[in-house]
Amino acid sequence: MSTRRVILLDPGGSVETVTDALRDVRDVRVERGEALPRGPGIAALLVPPEIPVSGPECEALPDLRIVAATSTGFDHLDLEALSAARVWGTHCAGYCDDEVADHAIAFALDLLRGITILDRSVREGGWDHRPSPPRRIAGAVLGIVGLGRIGREVARRAGALEMRVLAHDPFVEGSGAPGVEMVELDELLGAADVVTLHALLTPESRGMIGEQELQRMRPGAYLVNCSRAALVDHDALGAALRTGHLGGCGLDVLPIEPPADHEPAMRWPRTIVTPHSAWFSPQSEHAPYRLAGEAVAAVLQGREPRDAVARPQKTR
Repeated sequence: MSTRRVILLDPGGSVETVTDALRDVRDVRVERGEALPRGPGIAALLVPPEIPVSGPECEALPDLRIVAATSTGFDHLDLEALSAARVWGTHCAGYCDDEVADHAIAFALDLLRGITILDRSVREGGWDHRPSPPRRIAGAVLGIVGLGRIGREVARRAGALEMRVLAHDPFVEGSGAPGVEMVELDELLGAADVVTLHALLTPESRGMIGEQELQRMRPGAYLVNCSRAALVDHDALGAALRTGHLGGCGLDVLPIEPPADHEPAMRWPRTIVTPHSAWFSPQSEHAPYRLAGEAVAAVLQGREPRDAVARPQKTR
């Protein structure tokens, strides 16, 4: 058997971590790549959210068996195309649930208490709470859009802070989670002091928070997004901040990353931006590469991988 090549296309990924996950697989070599490869001999791709994989990429790789996303989100994978090409697709579910939930809650607390905005004011010579008047956390209303694993962790943390928690998720039936009130999106937007987004990016959810939804939010409310930038119409978000309808926002994701010099969000008022870092901690740093490597190992050993989102189409 010729050596099967596994290409790690995530610049932050560890070749050593992936290689260790494949230690029991024979005739395999892990390589770092900077662009999508072509040609025979490549059995697996490990790809970050910035690298889409669809039909043409599969056609250019006749020996491809699996595309493993090194992220929780998998909107960059064309699942139908992978399946049609008889290629597995996987993602790294759950590896950074705690980190993202912590980040979202940190944004919410920062915005409600005005910490970053007031810090900026002090550094500019001010000494007054009025640029961002702090609000009480207990009793504040947190609206969670998307009550999956991360959304439930956010709700658990918010409950411990004695916040009232509303949630909207069309795929969740019943109460969703302890202490959470499931409501329609319009009701959530109209009642929440902070709206935090934890929905997957799909064709249906793309742009789900647009001009009308932002206008339905309470005057002075805050928006937090640690999920995908494309869930929000950023032009409308900028307008809602500039008019003062929104009290501010916390963003860990932007339409283009890293942002260009002309990125509008860098000039929006009362806006906190972090560099797509919500997923990170020393505990989670290597987890996506280990999980992706384990998925590749399973496929190359003839087993079904964990967290499959695309399965090879059966031949008739």
